[in-house]
Amino acid sequence: MTEKEHHLSDHDSIGDKIEHVAEEFVDDVEGAMESALPWHLRLQAWGRRTPTRHAIWRAVILLTGLIVVAVGLLTSIPGVPGPGLALIFLGLVILSSEFAWAHRLRDPLQRLLDRFMAWFRRRRNKN
Repeated sequence: MTEKEHHLSDHDSIGDKIEHVAEEFVDDVEGAMESALPWHLRLQAWGRRTPTRHAIWRAVILLTGLIVVAVGLLTSIPGVPGPGLALIFLGLVILSSEFAWAHRLRDPLQRLLDRFMAWFRRRRNKN
């Protein structure tokens, strides 16, 4: 082996070592950052790591949100007991975590709910 070839192979192994150390460092930083997040955000980050997992994650969110909205619609029928409007809103919250269209539907409902709660508090404080 010539001196130049020996010198290049040393750089390759140093480059490999640097790359390995950098990958470990990034993994440690990502792990530390994720451990500081609330559980639902860690779960969401896990679901978004790869394109396949992200597609599955979105499908699970869609299915879960639609089921909650459907149960909310069923329980909001007069005569059927249950928290219908609350479940519809909860379903939209679930859906809006991944879908912009659900976020656009949820925002006006959130404002309406906020106005209702302010009215309710004012009325309760008068008595």
